[in-house]
Amino acid sequence: MNNFLSILLFIGFSIIVLVVFNLLKHFILSKLKVNKWIVLGAAIVFFFLPAFLTQFQGYIIRLVMSSIFVILFLWFIDLAGYGIKKKEKKIKIKPKAKPNRVKYIKEIEDKNKKLR
Repeated sequence: MNNFLSILLFIGFSIIVLVVFNLLKHFILSKLKVNKWIVLGAAIVFFFLPAFLTQFQGYIIRLVMSSIFVILFLWFIDLAGYGIKKKEKKIKIKPKAKPNRVKYIKEIEDKNKKLR
């Protein structure tokens, strides 16, 4: 039963972190222009930080540190462009058709012939 509860907690934690990341990406992270290497450095710091903070042994603190690491790492992957690449539609500039141009040219030529 303990293993089942641990797996269920891990899946719930993963879903919550992914939802929070998508909300942050949509509302906040897309507006920030940060160097991707700074984000990776911060993620590495938050990965090794719990090993140095042995005085905080709380379960919540470890979950928060892990979630911050995952969010920063996902942000780095997003900034680096390793995700799904969207194909941009190529815009072809076509000249506007001018069907009356030939008609007017003929009329102008006819007028010029009459004047001569």
